[in-house]
Amino acid sequence: MNMEYKFRIDFDENNVLESVTYTLVSKFNLKPNVLRADIGGDGAGYMLLGIEGDKDTVEEAMIHILDMGFSVKELNGHIIHDCRKCWHCGACVSLCPTKALYVDSEMRIQINGGTCIACGGCIDGCAVKAIQLEL
Repeated sequence: MNMEYKFRIDFDENNVLESVTYTLVSKFNLKPNVLRADIGGDGAGYMLLGIEGDKDTVEEAMIHILDMGFSVKELNGHIIHDCRKCWHCGACVSLCPTKALYVDSEMRIQINGGTCIACGGCIDGCAVKAIQLEL
């Protein structure tokens, strides 16, 4: 049964030119979706991938990606929002790549857990540390 799994894959200057998504498609017949990616000037960076496929094939593919020299971490957590600490300033909303964080009609921050990819981007924008990532 095909399901979507989410992974953070870190790379450095040694493997930045290797194509993770091509490998997932060509060798494992998986459907990768780049949810977010960032690369620094030094060639190091990360990708957040949604990967559709059966569990055994995805596991086999991630072992292969590890063997290629990448760091792989499955994302299966979620964001915790402490409304008591939150100023509802909206800084986190602007950092959310999937628009899982939003401002409701009462001007309060809300989280749509169904679209959150647990990337942690919102955490850096929260001055009062009202958002945490639970992995």
